[in-house]
Amino acid sequence: MALFWRHGYQATSIQDLVEATGVNRGSLYATFGDKCGLFLAVLDHYSDRIARPLMAELENPDPRRAIEAMFESIIRRTSDPTWPRGCLDTNTSLECPGAGDDIGRKIAERMGLQESAIYQVLRRAQSDGSLDRDQDTRALARFFVGVAQGLNVVNKAMPDPAILKDMVKVAMRVWDARSGSTSRIAPRKIKARTTKPRRVKSKRTGSPARLSDS
Repeated sequence: MALFWRHGYQATSIQDLVEATGVNRGSLYATFGDKCGLFLAVLDHYSDRIARPLMAELENPDPRRAIEAMFESIIRRTSDPTWPRGCLDTNTSLECPGAGDDIGRKIAERMGLQESAIYQVLRRAQSDGSLDRDQDTRALARFFVGVAQGLNVVNKAMPDPAILKDMVKVAMRVWDARSGSTSRIAPRKIKARTTKPRRVKSKRTGSPARLSDS
């Protein structure tokens, strides 16, 4: 798994796999058929070991916290030096056009499952009132999937957790804006200005006379 994760599907040869696993070429072909079959099995193994714990974060009873926890799980994993940078699914999606239809469908299916899980969290948020019922939860779910994939891509070039945390902080402002929790500025009350009538002295009597404002 780590070999594909580190070097990518296309750059990893059967000979690389033979040397890494210690299994001879004939046994690999007999078990998986070809490199594509082996890689599909690797993607399933990756899902069970890496992706499943991440998706479990979405079960948090607090919907907003569930989304945050998912992002935090990605940052923890990308910050672990024992794993290659990025995400095997994300890395593979970038080379899907040349990786084969079966692999492309597998990656698309995986992202679809993530989108559906996030969508259910957002619907739950609408039910408990923490997210505006008028918001497009499907579009918002797709946005959060995009953020998750973006964290993995940025990690490959800039493996700095602080950068990823800043991305998450800004992304979660979308939730706040769509939940109606942003503060509104109350209109300022303007006091009516009153003008006191002026007094001038009469030329004839010298006594003050009142002038109207009109």
